[in-house]
Amino acid sequence: MKLDADTLLALLPAFYRERDAELGDPLRALLGVIARQGALVEADIERLYDNAFIETCDDWVVPYIGDLLGVRALYPVGGTAAFGPRALVANTLRLRRRKGTALVLEELAFDTTGWRARAVEFFERVSTTQYLNHLRPHSLRMPDLRQPRPLARIDGPFGTEARTADVRTLPAGRYNLPNVGLCLWRLQAYPVQRATARPATTRPGFYTFDPLGLDQPLFNRPRTETDISHLAEPVNVPEALHWHDLHAELESRRQALTDGEDPDDRYFAEAGGGPVLRVWIDDKAVPAEHLVICDLGPIPTVAPEDWRHPPATLTVAARKAVRPHMTFPAAGGMLAGIDPRRGRLALPAGITASRVEVGYAYGFPGDIGAGPYDRRPGPGDSNPLAALPAAADFEVVIRIPSAATPTLSSAFNAPANPADAVNRVIAGKRTLLVLDTDATEAVAPALDLPDSHLAIQAAPGRRPVLVGDFALKGNASTRLSLGGLLLDGALRLQGRLNAVTLRHCSLVPGKGGIAHTGSGTDLELSLYRCLSGPLRSNRPLAAVVLRDCLIDGEGGLAIDIDDSPLTVSASSLLGTTAAGRLEAGNSLFDGLVDIARRQEGCVRYSYLPPKSATPRRHRCQPDLVMTDLPAADAAREATRVTPAFTSTRFATPAYGQLTRSTAPEIRTGADNGAEMGVWNLLQQPQREANLSLALDEYLRFGLEAAAIFVN
Repeated sequence: MKLDADTLLALLPAFYRERDAELGDPLRALLGVIARQGALVEADIERLYDNAFIETCDDWVVPYIGDLLGVRALYPVGGTAAFGPRALVANTLRLRRRKGTALVLEELAFDTTGWRARAVEFFERVSTTQYLNHLRPHSLRMPDLRQPRPLARIDGPFGTEARTADVRTLPAGRYNLPNVGLCLWRLQAYPVQRATARPATTRPGFYTFDPLGLDQPLFNRPRTETDISHLAEPVNVPEALHWHDLHAELESRRQALTDGEDPDDRYFAEAGGGPVLRVWIDDKAVPAEHLVICDLGPIPTVAPEDWRHPPATLTVAARKAVRPHMTFPAAGGMLAGIDPRRGRLALPAGITASRVEVGYAYGFPGDIGAGPYDRRPGPGDSNPLAALPAAADFEVVIRIPSAATPTLSSAFNAPANPADAVNRVIAGKRTLLVLDTDATEAVAPALDLPDSHLAIQAAPGRRPVLVGDFALKGNASTRLSLGGLLLDGALRLQGRLNAVTLRHCSLVPGKGGIAHTGSGTDLELSLYRCLSGPLRSNRPLAAVVLRDCLIDGEGGLAIDIDDSPLTVSASSLLGTTAAGRLEAGNSLFDGLVDIARRQEGCVRYSYLPPKSATPRRHRCQPDLVMTDLPAADAAREATRVTPAFTSTRFATPAYGQLTRSTAPEIRTGADNGAEMGVWNLLQQPQREANLSLALDEYLRFGLEAAAIFVN
């Protein structure tokens, strides 16, 4: 039943309706208020049935269902869609039925942390004299040097080598009878559907998977385990691809096709998300059996740089007498050589292509910067910066690529005739451009858009790459919104602008970052979950806001915004910072901070290098550990809590990630108990604590378990 004012009013006698109409409908207005509240009650009643089941209930109901099952309270983890307690509550009963097994510990680690896991029983790898009535032929003291695949896994979670006993406790010591290691993968795999390979070196036929031309390892897109009675294998975790595994599978595939059998694919299976690697040459897909795993490192002493080419053909001998030998590729095709360790691709000698596209996955800690992930705000995220542009708010909406607008450049250029004006950016209009592609486009627009609002947004699951500087000027009513873009160039803002907002964007640090020039002082510059080079302005701005961002000055200047107010929340700034006023929290300032107006603002739960000139500080490091200590001890403590990063090179898998050896005052020093800096949103200490809390219930007596981070 539709519950509104008219429905309730119809239940009353006609006399009251007529009298209410004569008085100006005051009763109708009152019943409208009652109807709105009644609609809320009715909707809540309709949700009661769904809230009785863990699969369909609202998030707030999950702890109550967990309490009915006696699930121990976990630390809340918010700010990321990668983890929630729903899976742990849903799996509680079947985990308890198998309590004490490695399978349960592995599933428990995944449910409590959101990280892919592999349980390793280290007693299986302890070198012992075997009992003759219970032989273990898989556990040999010496590895077989003729088998390269097991040798490549030594010291890893999938290793099979035997070791002498180690009496140290986990995680320092591993190989002991009571020890169980829970290997966790902190890096996630982000699949790119169809990106443009970047030409590499000065010689033709060589490419990199990375659109910026960088050497990056290719990652596996983990296949979901469908059965709890199955320990994770390499194909189930987001690890860097091992060339031995890929080579063995492709060789087996070619042999099976030669013998007339069905290939037993895992990495290149069409099910479960598709093959881990795809290649298109001039819009023609390269079959998996035409891919060759190669070492594409530079050939020594050869200049200019040259790589090895894959062979033109491969001949596979049939193992069945009735089958002929088969040569790959078939007529009209070509082989493609791939180096998964470096992310490189090579064509056979003498073969060139006008366009090479690739599908692959890269590794990264979380949903920061441009990436093929869901950029919609999470539940309870009311930050206005997180809201995506809505098509209903724009007068012109252009989807790229389309028949009328195949590229972004065509949307910026003047139309051939006025009838095409709807397919281009027009000054004075509110225009939304949606890029539904992962391709790379060279575009360097110099736009003058007074009284306009231009929004360029990547479609869900896409990561478009724009090569070239982006320049914009306008007036005090001009607004710019960018979302989900990887910019291999600088963003140059000129003159009087109203607002510039970047969401989930990456700007290559070495290309100039974001620079504002001109006389305008009303500009509000906002960055949300972005990776960027330095921010500069030669005149004061109205406001500069950074939330969940990493600003990389590459050892130099990170932010120089004259006398502008700066707000920094859960961000990492690699380089020096200069601003007029500062409000900061849960952030890492890698270089000296110099704030002009130190009587205003506050810095909370952050790290700032000694001798930084800032407003008042609250529970900041290294101030907190240096309090009341002699000079020598204070200097030693300041050095101890200095943040250390796994990598500070842009676009590397662990970019901006704190090392495990970083002081706990930094790794748990934010106001929410998580680490300071850009990866605060992952709340890694809470995930580790959740795993420790849950282990006691499921760990068999006499065993010890601990988390071991693989990456």
